[in-house]
Amino acid sequence: MAAENLLHKWFPAAVRPLIISAPMFTVANGALAAAVTGAGGLGMVPAGMDPSATSPHLAALDEQLTIARQIINDADSNKTSSVTHDARPPLPVGVGFLTLLATPEAYRANALPILQRHRPAFVWLFGSDPAEYGPLIALFREAGADWGLKVFVQVGTVEAARQVVRAGADVVVAQGSDAGGHQFAAAAGVVTLVPEIADALRHEAEFRDKEVAVFMACPEADSNPFVRNAILKTSDGGATTARSSMNDAIMGYPTWSKLYAGRTILHSGLADIENGVPVERVNESFMKAVAEGDETRMITFSGTGVGLVRSSKPAGEIVQEVRDEALAVIARLKGNI
Repeated sequence: MAAENLLHKWFPAAVRPLIISAPMFTVANGALAAAVTGAGGLGMVPAGMDPSATSPHLAALDEQLTIARQIINDADSNKTSSVTHDARPPLPVGVGFLTLLATPEAYRANALPILQRHRPAFVWLFGSDPAEYGPLIALFREAGADWGLKVFVQVGTVEAARQVVRAGADVVVAQGSDAGGHQFAAAAGVVTLVPEIADALRHEAEFRDKEVAVFMACPEADSNPFVRNAILKTSDGGATTARSSMNDAIMGYPTWSKLYAGRTILHSGLADIENGVPVERVNESFMKAVAEGDETRMITFSGTGVGLVRSSKPAGEIVQEVRDEALAVIARLKGNI
């Protein structure tokens, strides 16, 4: 089922295309969350990063969820404030947890009672090592099973997306490097990150490979064999490519002005520059590598979408596939509006 349709199934009162406000710590609140939900989106209330028993963040969460429910109830004449906590319907807002200081034990003792009292529709987790989300996801899913609590996890790389899906996340929130605030140190822009994550998760879930190609890898191109090899074996472009103004100098080419930088697949020369090796010596190492066929020092210019390329296809096939995929996306978007 398409993601948009699945979200609509989970949150049927929301209007498509679905708009979700972020759990902006120190900015979002119950009134904002209720307003977004009231307009057909999904609002969120921040829970902060302190899960301790005396946490002011959790105290504020309790207060703001109360405000959100009161506003939403006031807007719906069929709801009454006399309904008991246990009989309350799920609150159509989310709760955003910054999990960098969290332990499952602290959340179980101090956050879960608040969630069980207010019954939010989903929680949104961000700030932990993606490999460590399993216990937190399991904790929230079990605690909210009675009212269908969903777990969103925010990530910034393809591998992180795989990890949280394997850990049981219901929704992967892909944050690109063009976002504001805290984010993954190595990430692609949202334009390439989202399709690469979507592609990775499709064959992660269905145990199949989806062939994708671009013109640099097609047989008609004059690409050097090492360029084809690098393009076809590289994935997670936000973490495995980097921008630098030193690539041309490393190769011995004329250096561009400081207005420009080139994005390449990571290579040994960039690591040398970062470690303080003079560019002249890095160039010598590069020239030696060229002579010896050492591909670890070869420089392949590539965008962050490199992870979507896994096969070499004739240019004509690429054109037809891209056209067909574009038309299919347009058709899906029309169906969701």
